[in-house]
Amino acid sequence: MTDADVTAATPAAAATPSAATAAPQPAAPALPRGVTQPIPRELFRLALPVLVAQLTRVAYQWVDALWVRGLGIEATAAVTTSMFVLWTAYSLMDVFGVGMAAYVSQLLGAGNRERAGYAAYKGLRATAVLGITFGVAGCFGARGIYALMQAPQRVADTGAGYLSIILGAAPLAMMGFTFETVMRSAGNTRVPMTIDLCTVAFNAALDPFLIYGWGPFPRMGVAGAAVATALAQAISVISYATLAWRRHPALPLRRTPCGPPIRTAGLARVGLPTALIGIMFSLVYIAFSRSAARFGAPSLAIVGVASRIEAIQFVVSGAIGTAAAALVGQNLGARRPDRASLVMRTGVSWIAVVSIALTAIIATHPTLFLGLFTQDAEALRIGVPYLRILAICLLATGIEMVVAEAVQGSGHTRPMSIIYNSFSLLRIPLAFWVPDWTGTGVLGIAWVIATTCIVRTGLMLAWVSRGTWKTGLAREIAPESSSVPDACA
Repeated sequence: MTDADVTAATPAAAATPSAATAAPQPAAPALPRGVTQPIPRELFRLALPVLVAQLTRVAYQWVDALWVRGLGIEATAAVTTSMFVLWTAYSLMDVFGVGMAAYVSQLLGAGNRERAGYAAYKGLRATAVLGITFGVAGCFGARGIYALMQAPQRVADTGAGYLSIILGAAPLAMMGFTFETVMRSAGNTRVPMTIDLCTVAFNAALDPFLIYGWGPFPRMGVAGAAVATALAQAISVISYATLAWRRHPALPLRRTPCGPPIRTAGLARVGLPTALIGIMFSLVYIAFSRSAARFGAPSLAIVGVASRIEAIQFVVSGAIGTAAAALVGQNLGARRPDRASLVMRTGVSWIAVVSIALTAIIATHPTLFLGLFTQDAEALRIGVPYLRILAICLLATGIEMVVAEAVQGSGHTRPMSIIYNSFSLLRIPLAFWVPDWTGTGVLGIAWVIATTCIVRTGLMLAWVSRGTWKTGLAREIAPESSSVPDACA
């Protein structure tokens, strides 16, 4: 055999340097499991801890309401209706949090951990500034909020003290949720679950001591519940800050820029449409409360109580949707839109099963849930048909929440915002007109919620079927991810 024959038979040997002289090749970037593992398994792995964490978040709302029940229907109304205002604080977190989550998940999916860390840092910093601003304004505006709802005087007096403390602590809640968002976008949902469980347990244990003055503690009434919640939120932030200081792998924080810039305005461009959804949602429920207040304190209380019962559906849908958003973002970053679509389809099928079961339970046993919050005879009389009407739209509510949350992972939030906010604007006048036109009182509000939710879900599914969301944030992440995936360490 000639030298030429050897060369022809082994072209790779002729074209490749010897092992001794070959230049070391950079290691391939580590991709998140959401890009490489089966979708149903990963969705379940992420969603289950989120579900537990979401249930603990509902517990934050339920714990205060359950403990103040012994103070009377006015105290219950004050605490339950305050949640509508807190939704505004949580929505403001989305101004930067949703954009940050989309950037972090897609950059991690593209194998660029350093730029993901810088996006997380910018989102946390911007949320802190926004939270402090909102907290200061809310602390002094609590009484005016109850005046806007036209709540009865005793409800307003009781609720103002509670709400001023809760809103003053809003920066803590917003920072804690933003830290959670970073970890979930990175594919870690167990640590946030553990922190939430611990803080809610602390809140529940401290509540009766501050509300009723057990032991050496002063009797603070409803305000004591707010203080307990604020202290629990402080513990949450301290826990996350400690993990960040210890460089937890699911908190990829980087204070200095790396590669093409990531701007705060870019985070807001993605997050602001979602934040507007939450803000409008809060305004709508303030309108619902104002309309219900015309029919007395029991009707006002039922609007708040029903929203807490509906939260069972919200947390299940939110858990699946939050997990889906992380997987959608990671797979779009890895340029796997087929897997991103499978994530959404899987999430919708799961929530459909849960929603049908929950509809049957609430429709057949409404007093089982209402009795947790009130024993007032008039409130129970109104609440039973109110809950049964809301049960009609639980399936639509679940589907729309999973879809909306999952789409956030793509960064295409504007169309969803347009659909949601259009219906929110429509709900405000309907909240007053329908109860008066039909003579159904507060039950008219329930019919407004149910019918608009079903129509809105249909429009959302029609938009999602177009598939334009599958492009993700390609323009923002493609230049860096295609050149030096993780060269800025």
